Amino acid sequence: MELDFWLERWRNNEIGFHQELINPWLAYYYGQMGPPVEKRTGLNVLVPLCGKSRDMLWLAQNGFNVVGIELSDIAVKDFFHESQLEPDVEKRDEHTHYTANTITVIQGDFFTCKAEDLGQVTDVFDRASLIALPESMRKDYVAKMADLLAPGTRILLVTLTYPQHEMDGPPFSVSEEEVCDLYTEHFKIEKLAAKNTLDLEPRFKERGLTSLVETAYKLTKQ
Repeated sequence: MELDFWLERWRNNEIGFHQELINPWLAYYYGQMGPPVEKRTGLNVLVPLCGKSRDMLWLAQNGFNVVGIELSDIAVKDFFHESQLEPDVEKRDEHTHYTANTITVIQGDFFTCKAEDLGQVTDVFDRASLIALPESMRKDYVAKMADLLAPGTRILLVTLTYPQHEMDGPPFSVSEEEVCDLYTEHFKIEKLAAKNTLDLEPRFKERGLTSLVETAYKLTKQ
């Protein structure tokens, strides 16, 4: 999958993957079950392939520092505009950093980012990154993530599992077995919960899906 695929999606406003509502797994594990507000200021949450996700604004409003990485400048500018934030913009080599309050979004290719670009990441929220990538790219994505993160860093990973032959991705189906294959070398894996979500996703029903399971994992870098 070429970078132009995603740039074209944003140019054509073909962004069905964008969610207006805050992700419920995020709100539960980083809100209701998360640390007290007074202990969140030192937590820096990375949101890879972030688009214009409103989850970033929710994290910032709830006391977390946020670093997003997004290829499309349209997505980045839309995020700050829709969030009513005026970012400072700084060009750094091949990336551009947009910063407002406790949110920084790095515009550029995730695979060319370095750990020093991100600061001290303590957590990662991956709702739509791994499942956005075809199988041929997922090993490289996980290897890059492992290279960027220090031991002890936590990832909240959300996947979708469905009969892959019933629908062309993205989003792609990623099974529990594949999660284990991809992450075991560098991460401790804990399956948190799974739920059937097909009835909540009419657009996927319309595309022919007969089943859809959403699963949340806690991954800890070793």
